[in-house]
Amino acid sequence: MAFYEGMFILDPTKYSRDPEQVTNAIGEMITNAGGELLASRVWDERKLAYPIRGFKKGVYWLTYFRMEGTGIAPLERQCQLSDEILRQLFLKLDQRIADAIMQHITEADAAPAEA
Repeated sequence: MAFYEGMFILDPTKYSRDPEQVTNAIGEMITNAGGELLASRVWDERKLAYPIRGFKKGVYWLTYFRMEGTGIAPLERQCQLSDEILRQLFLKLDQRIADAIMQHITEADAAPAEA
């Protein structure tokens, strides 16, 4: 299985109404395509360089997952059919980078929240 980074630009109105439902749908799409979701979190909400489907802002959602390469095409198709996802990008990462990223995420999650 290969390690992938997925960046999703989400519809900001649907995300603000029900963020849990929108982000759970992304995780379900990944698992339905045969992947294993490792980490997922909001990255930022920012102005888009150009309007996408009439939206000038988007919520950027970052995911890391493992999947066979054959699962990427069906996942991309499901993202294109989704009303919540404006754009998506998947990058296959080298295993050495993947290990470093997962170590960083694990350490960040284990660190106590600052008061």
